Amino acid sequence: MNNVEISIIMLTYNRIKYLPAAITGVLKQSFTNWELIIIDSQSSDGTGNLVKNYCRQDDRVKFVLEDKNFNISQCRNLGLNLAQGKYIAVLDSDDIWEDSDKLKKQIEFLKNHADCVLLGGMAMVINESGEKIGQIKYKTRDEQIRNKILFSNQFVHSAVVYKKDIAQAVSGYNFVGVGEDYDLILKIGLKGKFFNLPEELISYRRHSAGATWENRTKSARDHLSIIQKYKELYPHYYLALAKAYLRIVLTLLRLN
Repeated sequence: MNNVEISIIMLTYNRIKYLPAAITGVLKQSFTNWELIIIDSQSSDGTGNLVKNYCRQDDRVKFVLEDKNFNISQCRNLGLNLAQGKYIAVLDSDDIWEDSDKLKKQIEFLKNHADCVLLGGMAMVINESGEKIGQIKYKTRDEQIRNKILFSNQFVHSAVVYKKDIAQAVSGYNFVGVGEDYDLILKIGLKGKFFNLPEELISYRRHSAGATWENRTKSARDHLSIIQKYKELYPHYYLALAKAYLRIVLTLLRLN
């Protein structure tokens, strides 16, 4: 009989520098009824040996070597399909769960709010060296989140916990370029309520290499394509659409 309450899905590729901190943040959780599924996309930096060592020390840690040329959405769906828990938590391999009560707080909230299908929290932003460079604060209540979510994603993916059956009912992650997490969040939100805990739960790592204007332009275009799918389903679509077009124009101006 499966008794796992929450499955944590972590994708990784050549991030051995950051993995120990990410895994340690899970191991120190006060809530202990979890499994950690680490999916490695053929890393060449010793990631496999490192994770297997953690697996030997704690059988809740599981290593999956992805041997096909999967895109990120397919890898996330692989984790979703392997998961045994009722709830899914996400942790990208370069982020850190700083709050040792993160899972405890989120599971308690979800059990006390049956209408909540996806729960997040606030985050500290760190750079490649682990230095704090900012904070991420979002709206906390469902109505507030819905009023903002087409303008910008109101969740840090590494902070969310959502119901597995709901995610599978909406067909999991779709490949949409940048923003497969945003798209899934919007789909899940059609099945119930959103909430964010007001506490700072995680450290989200921002990489300078991802801040090029080419990447920002692609991200802006992908954001536009995602929100167009939810035109009739979330508030303030036309204002969000105008903002999305303006964002593309501004990034193109900077690029040229």
